[in-house]
Amino acid sequence: MSFDPIVQRLRLAATPGRAFEAFTERIGEWWHPDYSANPATFTGAVMEPRVGGRVYATHTDLGEVSWGEIIDWVPERRLAWAWTLAQDPAHPSLVEVAFEPDGDGSAVRFSHGGWTPENAGARSKFGDWPMLLARFAKVADGT
Repeated sequence: MSFDPIVQRLRLAATPGRAFEAFTERIGEWWHPDYSANPATFTGAVMEPRVGGRVYATHTDLGEVSWGEIIDWVPERRLAWAWTLAQDPAHPSLVEVAFEPDGDGSAVRFSHGGWTPENAGARSKFGDWPMLLARFAKVADGT
């Protein structure tokens, strides 16, 4: 059982501000419905833009399904949230995303960590972050 974070790095044409906006305000556009409570009824995902804000999916049959709570919010720079999707909410993991200028675009560092003996059993469920982040990159870069 691994406690190492799942780390992905992306280079985007989008500025850090535009990448941050795409990640947070447009998560419902790039999130794949298969990674929700009910893909057939998934209508979107929301990040409330503040520390203490909720991260949740919306479904026509289930309403709002919690994915966690924002614990760090610095527009254009970084965000983090306690992640509860597909895990016991009593033992969330931690998703952190950092955005830095890189030439005319940005470098994005994504980390899904916070693994403990209580939640590391769920870590293997999250091997598809590269696909999800590629979808995010297309939205951020407008392709």
